[in-house]
Amino acid sequence: LSRIPFFSFISMLQVYESIGWWRDPSMRRVHHAEEWNKLRHLRMLESLGGDKAWSDRFLGYHCAFAYYWLLTLTYLFSPKVAYEFMELLQTHTLTSYEAFLELNKARLQELPAPEVAVQYYTGNDMFIFDDFQVGREPGSRRPSCESLYDVFINIRDDESEHVTVMRACKDYAAGIRKTVTS
Repeated sequence: LSRIPFFSFISMLQVYESIGWWRDPSMRRVHHAEEWNKLRHLRMLESLGGDKAWSDRFLGYHCAFAYYWLLTLTYLFSPKVAYEFMELLQTHTLTSYEAFLELNKARLQELPAPEVAVQYYTGNDMFIFDDFQVGREPGSRRPSCESLYDVFINIRDDESEHVTVMRACKDYAAGIRKTVTS
């Protein structure tokens, strides 16, 4: 479900570009990078067994369909409202990860990081990793990934970056910013 907003936003941006409303490609690039990041998070959580229950997958697939169309329609009528909604949702996700980390710090520090997380956060292929981090210099964030605690710290920090991006997109949609990227 966490990847759906970016599919929706990219779809609407392509519609807007086709009719000549928005021509700034940085928005699509940022949303593509966010979706790529969320895909990595999904792979990490699946490697921990998050994809085992058939009922969870079934519910997720069907909710994703409705969620996509809800956000697409919201974006059609008000991109600012769609970004504001996502900023609130990403902020909730961020605080949820912070609470999870606080409650489980000792146990998570004892467990190894899944290989998929190590490859994403420390590998040589940082494909578009910097593109969704609009408040930082490219290459300035290269997190460590030695324990499961590090993995969830990194995911939490990614969520913080997503909040920053949603704020920048909301301001761009409202005409406050001239570009999404810094």
